[in-house]
Amino acid sequence: MARPPILPRIVLGELERGRDKGRATAERMAELIEMGLVEVAELHADAEGLFMGLVVGSISETLDDGEAATLAHAIQIGGTAMIDERKAIALAGRRFPALPIVSSAELMLSPVTRGVLNEEQIAVMLQAALQNARMRVPDEYLVEVCRILGPGRTADCTSLPAVMRSEAMLVSNGEQGGDLAGRRYER
Repeated sequence: MARPPILPRIVLGELERGRDKGRATAERMAELIEMGLVEVAELHADAEGLFMGLVVGSISETLDDGEAATLAHAIQIGGTAMIDERKAIALAGRRFPALPIVSSAELMLSPVTRGVLNEEQIAVMLQAALQNARMRVPDEYLVEVCRILGPGRTADCTSLPAVMRSEAMLVSNGEQGGDLAGRRYER
């Protein structure tokens, strides 16, 4: 990455509000910001109209502030939006088909991340995102995420699909599992 990811300040505010619900994401993000691995930016005036168009309207065509700010900022700077929420991804695909979108899982499994962190560190990061932030993993990354987590961690992550957790339970109990243990992510 040429520069650190940019977090719209609105998203940081949403993370801060999560502290009241016992979530530690704001604390972790503060550490990343302090280390210079994430930048915080204000939503520019020319992106505010786009932001408002994403948060005001019918429920089927609007998003939460964080997702809306992420999309508006990415469009404004010509960047890539990192979004996990299905509704936001679908809406962005319809309204902004040229906007590149990546998921948190995709970033965590990227060659850049693998060049900085070892597999155990990535497993800890994935588990925290799955358990604390209930990160959604796109289907194309499920097998690799579960492989890195290992059967025990996979079984403990309730935000993963039940079939993956069940398969992990079989493997961790020494029973005959399906493809979970044998499949590998193509790098």
